[in-house]
Amino acid sequence: MSRSWTGARLGGGFTGVPNPCRPGPSRYRGDVRTTRPPGLIVAVTAAAMLGVVFVVFAVISAAGGHGAFSLQIGFLLACYGALLIASAVGVWQQRMWARGPLVAFALMAGFGFGEYLLEQPWLWLLVALCLAAVVGAVLPSTTRMLQRVRSAGPPPQPDGRRTWRERLGRTRRTPQ
Repeated sequence: MSRSWTGARLGGGFTGVPNPCRPGPSRYRGDVRTTRPPGLIVAVTAAAMLGVVFVVFAVISAAGGHGAFSLQIGFLLACYGALLIASAVGVWQQRMWARGPLVAFALMAGFGFGEYLLEQPWLWLLVALCLAAVVGAVLPSTTRMLQRVRSAGPPPQPDGRRTWRERLGRTRRTPQ
């Protein structure tokens, strides 16, 4: 937090009291969390766009009018889109565990779209999004970023036990 400057009108100056409305300089300045490599940005953007496309496909399928079958397919497509969006958010938050689902779901979607390229040429756009998500996620700069953030936490406890927060990538220990 920064210190408060009341200004000349109020007859004050530097008060020396922390002002919670004015945050101080970022505690992450110079940290790895401030700069993301372009590959990570491309992977997250492409995966999030694919997730939105699957949610739109889910709405179209559910409105198809084929009864319960359309609703079930729409539900599955919506779940697939939500998983893609969740993995994109995890990679954006630089969680190493989220890269695997992002790559796997994008590859499955790419192969699925690739089956229908002869009948539907516009699917090339979605195949390109899948390819961008996969390549951006496995680039060496993205891998280095995710590994660096994961290892930036405090060293593990001597007894080797980890809390559930640490298993999910968070490094703060819970009080015992």
